[in-house]
Amino acid sequence: MASVADEVELLFALVRHRYGARLDEAQLKIVRETLEGLARDLAALRAVPIPSEAEPAQPFVPFRADS
Repeated sequence: MASVADEVELLFALVRHRYGARLDEAQLKIVRETLEGLARDLAALRAVPIPSEAEPAQPFVPFRADS
């Protein structure tokens, strides 16, 4: 599995490739910092084990029209 730094570099390269011509260095720095924070948050979420039998926090009740 890729490290947080690897994930940030990959995502930053994608953003720079797609939008780099429209962003200056200060904006690219903000993008990198944002990606670093997001990658850290995602790593923390991925680290939490969720058993397959866990119910959703908010139950889903589908609407069924009367037939």
